Amino acid sequence: MSATLRPSIFEVPELVGLVAQYLSSQDIVHCIVSSKSWAHHFKPLLWRDVVLKRSHRAPQALILNRHRIRSLSVTSNDFYNLHMLAADLPNTFPGGSPQGPRDSTCSSTTENNIFPHLRIIRVDCKPKENAYDPKRVSLCMDYVLRILNQSPGLLRLVLPENILNFPSDHTKSFLYTLAHKLPCIRWLDIRGEGVPPEIGLEFLRVCLNHPQLASLHCYFSITGQRPIYGPFEHFSDEQCQLFKSFFTTMENDKIAKEAKEATGKPALGSPIKSLILPKANAGYPPDFICTLLRAYLPNLERFSAPKIDGDEDTFGDASFKKPLKEAVAQGCPKLQHLRCSWCLDGCMGAVINGIVKGCQEWGLKSFYCEDLNDQYGQRILATLTHKHSKTLEEVELANCEDVKSEDVAGLFSCKNLKSVKIWRGRKGCTGMELQDVIFGCHDLKELQLTITQPDVDPEYCEFGSDEDDDYEDFCARLERFDEWVRRISERAYTQIGSLSKLETLSLNRDEWDGRGYDYDLTLEKGWLRQLAGLKELKHFHMATDLWVNMGQAEVEFMDAQWPKLEKIEFSKNMKSQVKKRHWKWLQARRPGLVYGQRA
Repeated sequence: MSATLRPSIFEVPELVGLVAQYLSSQDIVHCIVSSKSWAHHFKPLLWRDVVLKRSHRAPQALILNRHRIRSLSVTSNDFYNLHMLAADLPNTFPGGSPQGPRDSTCSSTTENNIFPHLRIIRVDCKPKENAYDPKRVSLCMDYVLRILNQSPGLLRLVLPENILNFPSDHTKSFLYTLAHKLPCIRWLDIRGEGVPPEIGLEFLRVCLNHPQLASLHCYFSITGQRPIYGPFEHFSDEQCQLFKSFFTTMENDKIAKEAKEATGKPALGSPIKSLILPKANAGYPPDFICTLLRAYLPNLERFSAPKIDGDEDTFGDASFKKPLKEAVAQGCPKLQHLRCSWCLDGCMGAVINGIVKGCQEWGLKSFYCEDLNDQYGQRILATLTHKHSKTLEEVELANCEDVKSEDVAGLFSCKNLKSVKIWRGRKGCTGMELQDVIFGCHDLKELQLTITQPDVDPEYCEFGSDEDDDYEDFCARLERFDEWVRRISERAYTQIGSLSKLETLSLNRDEWDGRGYDYDLTLEKGWLRQLAGLKELKHFHMATDLWVNMGQAEVEFMDAQWPKLEKIEFSKNMKSQVKKRHWKWLQARRPGLVYGQRA
């Protein structure tokens, strides 16, 4: 009786694709050289993710297999390999002009779709110092445009801002390609520095009119005019007129309307769900932002608020605050994630507070903000707590200067809060005091805090001398103050230890705080024992003073109480620390434990 031959799983193309998803390029090469049978199945998969580097010369096989490429990354001004990959591709617009007659060789036919499976393109043409060659960079962008015109199924595109800063022919070609040759694109990132307002607004118009684009992240700025005297940019009257005519131009774009209607989407609404507008140091006109939010972004879920032009009088006027709130409420009903990276002075603080108020009740899930000041910081946090306490899951307050524990007390009462990051600013200012910290959000999974002691009462800072009659009284008061600090610190660490679902804990300290934190995370003199309840803890990061006096007893405690610990990060001197005996012992006990360093 002849034995039944069982087919190999690698003879099923679907299974080969599933296995290859978890293999690196080196692993696929090993599979190819293992046997002829495996080589037949795995060779096509070798070209799915291609990275072109300046130090590598592309083999001829890359040209022959470019129809198999799914992800293409171009780094370090790799003109040679780009030339090899795209030099034989036709120009879309003869002479570089999208208005000119189109070449018959560039008709939209299947045979000209050289990259039918290409889904992701990342281009980084940032030149090294003293190595910028405009002609070569322009040629690089020309090759990129040729590839884009042969990639009808492209989903994600990451480009340098050079593509918008080149001569008008290149810019027009790119905008035409984006509007007419990339019907499936959903993610678009443009990185770089500054572009003129007319180019930046035209690019924004094309993106808002695209029928499929869901994520637009602009990491460049729209530049205004810088005055002869003074550091602040401003938009000229002609540039302001461009903002005013922006929406009229969009409404008159009949081609974009027809494309949207063909996909069953509203003619004036954009499918964009995540939006980072180009920066404008001069500030966007308030009416522009209100109109944009009210009429063109009905699907918006993530929004990074830009700088808006105005002063205290503008933002204090109800004629602006009410329209902004109504624009968000009526035009962006799905907004769930809000981010602001601008310094929140009185102007931007009012803007952010207006957007938070305009969001649907119980709508916001995440909030990121930098440089909260005392007045508007309290207002924004109060609005967040009052209106979004049932849905808020992630909060990050960066570069905090005036945020105190009482300001964020309401945030910690949000029951669904999963991640809290409150960290000090570049000036070493207070992040959060270890006073009156009560965590009501017991489902919290990530916590990052910059801690400090409470403000010292002035009477404790009056240093006396041996000759002073009240010197003994001063020492007694100082002892009472130290004891009070110990009590509230113990209470704070106990509160942190009660977060039984916490997976990531990061503790830093205020560098301007005079109190020592050397023994806070020790067993004998500190409160490490209060963290015994963190059974789900996986990642632990601590500042310098917190680990300096840790020893064998402390690492044995971690081994016994934190069974899921995977990574410990130090703020500095990681290499010298992990050489110490107790840290070596812990790694020997936990072979999978990783030590790292994070600023």
